[in-house]
Amino acid sequence: MKIVIVEDENSIRNGLCNILPKLEPGYMVLGTAANGQEGLELIERTRPDVVIMDIQMPEMDGLTMLGKLREKGILSRVIVLTAYSDFSYAKRAIELNIENYLLKPIKIPELRETLRNIQAELEEEKGQEKLQERLLSLEQIFRGCILAELPIDEELKRITRERYGLDVQEPLGMFAIWLGDRYEAESEKVREIIESYTGKASDYEHCLIMSVRYQMVTVILYHMGDVEKIQKRSQAAVLPALCRGLNRAPVVSWGECQGLKELAETFASMQKEQKWNLSFEPGTLISHEKIQNTVVVPLKYPMEIETGMKKAVTGQASVEFYRLFCHFSKSCVGAGYDPDEIREACIRFCLSLLSLAKSLERISSDTSARLIVGEISQAVTWDEIWNIFMRVHGLIFLDKGRKEEPTTSSLVNKARAIIGEYYNQGITLEELAQRLCISEEYLSAQFKKETGSTFTETVRRYRIDRVKELLLHSELKLNQIADMVGYSDPKYMSKVFKEEVGMLPAEFRKQNR
Repeated sequence: MKIVIVEDENSIRNGLCNILPKLEPGYMVLGTAANGQEGLELIERTRPDVVIMDIQMPEMDGLTMLGKLREKGILSRVIVLTAYSDFSYAKRAIELNIENYLLKPIKIPELRETLRNIQAELEEEKGQEKLQERLLSLEQIFRGCILAELPIDEELKRITRERYGLDVQEPLGMFAIWLGDRYEAESEKVREIIESYTGKASDYEHCLIMSVRYQMVTVILYHMGDVEKIQKRSQAAVLPALCRGLNRAPVVSWGECQGLKELAETFASMQKEQKWNLSFEPGTLISHEKIQNTVVVPLKYPMEIETGMKKAVTGQASVEFYRLFCHFSKSCVGAGYDPDEIREACIRFCLSLLSLAKSLERISSDTSARLIVGEISQAVTWDEIWNIFMRVHGLIFLDKGRKEEPTTSSLVNKARAIIGEYYNQGITLEELAQRLCISEEYLSAQFKKETGSTFTETVRRYRIDRVKELLLHSELKLNQIADMVGYSDPKYMSKVFKEEVGMLPAEFRKQNR
C-alpha cells in the first residue's frame, strides 16, 4: 500500500516514516511534505493509496489541500491527524470523505487498525471494472447504493430487473448490527445467527453485507410481505438470539426506504440513530419510529454524583468511585434522556475528575482530557463509556500506595504514567519508547533498574490489579472483565491471574466478597 505523509512537525513526520514499515512490510512511504502546498504537488505526482495528513499547517492547511485534491478527482484514502479536539474540523474533514480522524498523540493500535481496514477495502475494490464491463452481484449493487457510489441509471435499472426481479423503487428494509471493535472477532458469528433465521423466512428475500469500514453486518430485505410483521419478528427473535450468542449485546437498528435511491440516506440516518443505544434498554431494536415515539426528558446534571466522585478521588475511595458511576449509568438507561445529553454529562464528569486529579498531582498532562472528550463524543454503547471511565479510574487509583521513590527518574515516572493510561489497550515496549523518544533497550534497562520490574511485569500487575477490583466490586462476567483490562481470551486471563494470585478469578471473588 502506497502512502504519503503531509505533516509540519518533523518528529511526527519522521516517526511515521519509521513506524509504518514496522506495522506492515507492504506499507511503502512514497514521500513526505511539510506543508499543504508541498503535499498537494507530491500527491498529484505520486497518486498514493493513502494520505496521512495534519490539519493545521503553514502555506496551505490540510483541509484546503484535501479539497483541491478532491476537485482534481484524486480519491486517495485520507487519515487526518490533529492536536485539536474541535469537532468542526472533523465535520469538514468527513464531508471531504476521509477514512478516520485521529487525535494526537497518535495511538499506534488505532493507527494500525485504521490502516488494516483501508487495506482490506482496497483489496476488495482491486480489479473492479466499470459497471458496463462487469457482472454486478446483488450485494455489490446494494453496497454501491449504500455508499452512494453507484449511479441509479438505466443500465442499473435493467440489470436489477432482469437478473434479480428487483425494481429500483421497490420498498426495502434494513436490519443493521454494529459491532464496533468486536467486528473482527464476532462478525462471522453474527452471519451464522442471521442466516439461521433469514434462511427460513418466506415473506421476504435478503442480502447480507459485511462491512469492515463501518464495523457492521447489514441485512437488506426486499420482496417483502407485511413489513410491520417482519420488523416485530426481528425484535422478538433475531435480536435476542444475537444478544445470547455474542459476548456483549450489539447495537441493532432498523430502517426502511423507498427504493435504491434512498438507501444511502437511510443508512446514514441509521448510523446517527445508533447513539440512542445509550438511552434505550438493552435488547431494544433502534428505529426512527421508536425514537420519534420516545418522550424525551431533560437530563438534570447530577451534581451530587459529581461531588461524591470528587470526594472519592480526594479520599482515594476507589470502591465509592465505581459505585457512583455505576449508579449514574443505570439511571440513564430507559429514563428518556437524549443520548447527546448523556454523553455531555459523562464528558463533564471526566473533565472535572481529571482536573481535580491534576490539582492533587495524581496526573500531569491534559492529553487524557482531550482524548476522552473525543472518545465519549462518539460513543454509542455503555461498554465504550465504561472503558473510558475505567481508564480514568486507573489513572487516578491504580498507583495508590505506589509513590515513586525520590531516586526514580522523571523518565520512568512518565513511562509508568503512560502504562497506567494504556495498559488495557495492548501498549508495547516499542510504542512506549517511541512516545518517550528513546530506544527500547535503554528504556527497558532503566525501567528494570529503577523499579525492580520489567515492562511486561508492570503491565501484568496493572491488569491483575484491575481484575481484582472488578471481581470484588462488580457483577461483570469474566469475558467482560478480560475485555476491559486488555486480554482477548478470558481463559488466558484466568491462567495469568492464577499464576499471580494463586487461585482462579472465580475462587478469588467467592473468598473475598
